[in-house]
Amino acid sequence: MALILGNPNHLLIGLGGTGGKILKALKKRLYAEFPDDKKRNEMKPAIAFLYVDSTREMMNEQHKDPSWRVLGKDATFSNTEFCCIRPQSTSISAILDNVENFPGMKYIVNNASAMKNTLGEIKEAAGQKRRAGRIMFASSAPIFVGSLKNKYDELTHRTNINSIHVHIFTGLAGGTGSGSIIDVISQTRKLYPDATIDVYAMVPEKEIPGNLQAGRYHQNGYAALLELNALNVGRFCPSDVLTGEEHIRFANPDLL
Repeated sequence: MALILGNPNHLLIGLGGTGGKILKALKKRLYAEFPDDKKRNEMKPAIAFLYVDSTREMMNEQHKDPSWRVLGKDATFSNTEFCCIRPQSTSISAILDNVENFPGMKYIVNNASAMKNTLGEIKEAAGQKRRAGRIMFASSAPIFVGSLKNKYDELTHRTNINSIHVHIFTGLAGGTGSGSIIDVISQTRKLYPDATIDVYAMVPEKEIPGNLQAGRYHQNGYAALLELNALNVGRFCPSDVLTGEEHIRFANPDLL
């Protein structure tokens, strides 16, 4: 795989269902090219995976899905490779009812009642709503940052290499990936100021066969791209969903 070339370790992050599917394909490719567990674990630089989602749809917890098997080995994501950003003990509506308990949302939710009415009932994942995706991520930001640190520590322990290249894979049509992408990038850059960060984002096709528009695919994609471009050129500084500050602070604002 081309990703193993160069000096830094590589952390591959998949956001939402699309990101999870891409991560699955990459992990299977790694297993195919390095079938020996010992050699794969001794690779320098090393590769680690982190699947971030609001559902466990890609986890293959019963290990019964044959599509995860590569040359007789099971490439299923482990629990340490999964970061759940859906609140475990409450719902999005409950979060909005008690938004004061989530300081990271101070500049995301100005009017909790109005936001609750706008979002409506969210039955699964983020309901294809970007705002719901960002609220879910903000409520679980400490969990994501903890997972990020654990993966970095794992890589440095395996290789004694401190530099890292972060690759973020996501779709921008739905709610989870599209809603969390800005904060995932921002929190990663804040934590690792010298890291190389690349984003691989899939946007909706102009014409989707079968009328799979779901009412907001293109709108989600456009809004996410607008924010990504503004973030990249320094015209958009999002709030810090970890601390609740109005604008996140980077050690080197010119290196985003």
